[in-house]
Amino acid sequence: MSYKIDGHEITVNFPVDSISVNKNSIAFTDRKGKKMQTFDKRSDVISFMKWLVSTNK
Repeated sequence: MSYKIDGHEITVNFPVDSISVNKNSIAFTDRKGKKMQTFDKRSDVISFMKWLVSTNK
């Protein structure tokens, strides 16, 4: 699945095994391995994290 924000698309290969948040960055491990994404705003990090958790079923 993909998450779109500010004209960018982040591809996530569910299931997600782990999520780690630090300031404006989020690291997660999906089916294809570890990925890290940095956002401009903390609120974008939180929105993406909520999307990861709610979609990871």
